[in-house]
Amino acid sequence: MTDDARPRVLSITSITAVSTIDGGDTLAAEVSGPDGGTVFLLIPLGTAGALITHLTDAAERGARERRLHSQGRRPAAED
Repeated sequence: MTDDARPRVLSITSITAVSTIDGGDTLAAEVSGPDGGTVFLLIPLGTAGALITHLTDAAERGARERRLHSQGRRPAAED
């Protein structure tokens, strides 16, 4: 990481593999981007749990928004 204040965006198209390293303390996720390049994400196990929670919550919100959109309705501000 650098001290650059600009945000970085990583677009992924697939998750190729996930394994553990550091005696099981870290997940190493191999992901592929739209350009075919490979990136490895090193995620401490505690952080992975929080990531799973946030991803699940966001996916549920997205499904609810898609369902409402398909019915021609708008989602409420924030549940």
